[in-house]
Amino acid sequence: MLTRTEAEETGQLLRDAKARAGDRLAWARTVRSREIADATAALAAPESYGVVLTGDVSLGKSAVASALLAELDGSAHTVRLRATTAGAKTPYGALAVLLARLPEDAQTDPGSIMRGILQLLASDAGGRTAVLSLETSRNLDELSIATLVNVMVTGTAKVVLVADRASELPADFHWMLSEGRLREVPLAALAPEETLQGLRSLLGGIVPQTVGFQLHAMSRGNPQVTLLATAELLQRGALDATDGVWTLASDAEMSGIRQIDDLVRAHIERQPERIRTIVEALACARRIPLPRLVAVFRSEDLAQMEDDGLVTVDDAGRHSVALADPLVAEVVRGWLSVPRRRELRALLIPDGEPPVGATTALELLGLAAWARECHTLLSPRHALAAAAASLRLFDPRFALDCLEGIDREPATWPTVQHLRARALLLLQLPQQALACLDQVAEDELALLGPAAAAELTATQAEAMRWVPDRAGQVEELLTDARARLLLGPGSGPGPDPEVRRAAAVLDLADFEHRAFAGDYRRIVDRLEAMVADPDPADDEIRLRAACILMEARTMLGREQEGLALLHEVAAQLGRNQGSAPLRQAFAVRAFSVLLFNGHWRQALALLRSPSQVSLERLRTTGASLELAAGLACVYAGRGHDALGPLLSALALLERRPSAALLGPAYAATAFAYAQQGDAPASRKWLEKLDRWRPQGSYQARSIVEFCSQMARRWIGDPQAASRLVASARQDIANGRWNQAGVKLLGATVSAHLDDLRLLEDVCAHRQGQLAELALLLARGTRTGRLEDLTAAADLAAGLELDAVESRCTAVALDRAREMDDAAAVRRLRPRLEALAGRLAVLPLTPRHAPPVLTDREQEVAALAASGTSNRRIAELLGLSVRTVEGHLYQIFAKLSVSTRGELADLL
Repeated sequence: MLTRTEAEETGQLLRDAKARAGDRLAWARTVRSREIADATAALAAPESYGVVLTGDVSLGKSAVASALLAELDGSAHTVRLRATTAGAKTPYGALAVLLARLPEDAQTDPGSIMRGILQLLASDAGGRTAVLSLETSRNLDELSIATLVNVMVTGTAKVVLVADRASELPADFHWMLSEGRLREVPLAALAPEETLQGLRSLLGGIVPQTVGFQLHAMSRGNPQVTLLATAELLQRGALDATDGVWTLASDAEMSGIRQIDDLVRAHIERQPERIRTIVEALACARRIPLPRLVAVFRSEDLAQMEDDGLVTVDDAGRHSVALADPLVAEVVRGWLSVPRRRELRALLIPDGEPPVGATTALELLGLAAWARECHTLLSPRHALAAAAASLRLFDPRFALDCLEGIDREPATWPTVQHLRARALLLLQLPQQALACLDQVAEDELALLGPAAAAELTATQAEAMRWVPDRAGQVEELLTDARARLLLGPGSGPGPDPEVRRAAAVLDLADFEHRAFAGDYRRIVDRLEAMVADPDPADDEIRLRAACILMEARTMLGREQEGLALLHEVAAQLGRNQGSAPLRQAFAVRAFSVLLFNGHWRQALALLRSPSQVSLERLRTTGASLELAAGLACVYAGRGHDALGPLLSALALLERRPSAALLGPAYAATAFAYAQQGDAPASRKWLEKLDRWRPQGSYQARSIVEFCSQMARRWIGDPQAASRLVASARQDIANGRWNQAGVKLLGATVSAHLDDLRLLEDVCAHRQGQLAELALLLARGTRTGRLEDLTAAADLAAGLELDAVESRCTAVALDRAREMDDAAAVRRLRPRLEALAGRLAVLPLTPRHAPPVLTDREQEVAALAASGTSNRRIAELLGLSVRTVEGHLYQIFAKLSVSTRGELADLL
């Protein structure tokens, strides 16, 4: 529950965000700062006549033009002009605001009008640059065009033109573009990162990456739509702040936002009625084959719509058609009544849904959604196919919707319940998933083929391992399934393909279960055999096994081999694309491989890949992505960078709790605050962790153990290091050399010789830069070899592990002082000071405090370092030359330097 102060802060955050969401010019300056800067620079160029802002309808070109003029106010005289459709038929229609100010005797003929306007602009500018802004530039009459050309050519004023496309400009302006006198500044949709940065400026507080990317996906990167949607969602309460972290309701959508609705209406209602009908039909169908559309609508209308950018036609095979802007489709659907949707459905598919085999996945999903919007039921065959397609696209809620109302039939019931269970697992509801599968009777299960039955068993095993009191039953479940499915007819020499695939499915389920438990050693040889099989039963299963193998190799200390396999699988996925579940399995395992090889930046980049930022993917697993980003930063020792995503993950988890994720989130947040030196905040999250019931995978438990004990060590718990060592010994006993090394690297900050020797032994069983770094640090700390310590610091710097680098440097600096190695001290001290400037708290400080100069010595040192002579220093400070020499002797001795150049380098 929020305290009064926290509630007040949250209320103020909401009020401020709502106020900023109403300022479209400030928003344009934020998200279009680069384009505005480009336009400003172009206007400032002496040879420039002006700029042309271009971009699709509704991209906010007018707001950018207004923001540009606002930037110029004060330094330039600005005039806003507007050309209307009616004005195009009126002489000087676009210049009416200027024409009205001319005296009557200056309006007798075109020549006098031209001179009068030029004089008026020059007079108003008063020596400043004059800038004319003109929207709807295709509605210009001939006299307005001629006058504007003259204004530009004579240098009287520069122009800011707004147009959808440069080709729409009057012909007289084209030569200016071709010669570079007018510069085009195109406005495109924002990239996800640009939308996120804009929202962070707009909303304040912490805007999770997943929330920003969801709003980007909903608005398709259109900044104007993003602003309107954000303002509306704030008013509805669908976008809300919790402890300063913004969260988005899972059912938030764009429909019903009046201003967006008005934008779309203004665009669509300009079209003829027959075009509007096609737009409505495509909005309902989402995507439909071109031949079916041509059978109902005129082909020339469809061709014109494609030319106008209203529709897109898939060039591959089927030539399916969809509206170019999915936002238009979403808004148009909101206009239509149920009778109108049914009317359009009867028009396009009078004979009902086409056969499942005759539709693509996207067409099938569109038909399923259309059926639901018409309040009609799909056939069971279509419903099952649509649910399966939804799951492949990470839309479990729609999959559950598709399965609603299907009657229990023995032939289809196992498949229905299997799909429901898969959807519930995506929603992180394993107990409900098990309940669905438990409803399948043995006689119904017997009707499935071996491969389908194996897949259902694999899903049951996955759900079981997430339920603590059922996890112990997984091995027995898989053993029974093998006996039932693989020892029957067709399982002898040369079994049929379906039996082979069933065996592969059960093997994969076993691999996943063992990896979940951290028992990599027992499966690695079988994984190697499956991945190397030249004739796999199923190539996707082989690739999923490869994903587990690259993680297993890494955990077992074969980090370089794990990385090599990662790159090999990534290349295969790049060539074959791969299904969405396979790509998701790869992303999860690849993140682990990269993180525990020390490549935390690549792990972060993986989280931002296009496959991770689809709308449904973000809605389903947003908390997991935020948590992963926080873990990458906290393992890298960057607590400040970790707090944003970690607090975001916790805010999202509070809305849709996942008990398995809460423990790692609590522990990582405690560690991040400890790295910042905030012991009270760290203890707060450790107390929450103490109330958490340990569960989940080995990886999750290992993360909890490492982060929580490291947090306790940083805030002064004397037993934390020994607990980390004990945990590392368990990993060693199970062959998990990588995790043992990571834990020992953290545990050995307070260097105990036995623990350092143990770390050296563990590193001898590992590969890669992180292992080499730990080995050099352990050996260098134990033996005092400066070469090892500095080499370890260099490796840490290459991996951007600032905290580890500072530890290596601190130990090396102590050793250099013990050895009276002045040159090494001079190298190491500035390095440690630079790291101290980047880290809130050093994990280890040198035992020997740095020498302290007196105030007078500091004054003398500063002057000497700047090249000032002893005599001049004496004059400036009112000292004798002998006294200055004495001070310099003390300074050189304390700082271990022998020349003024070395002193300058040090200071």
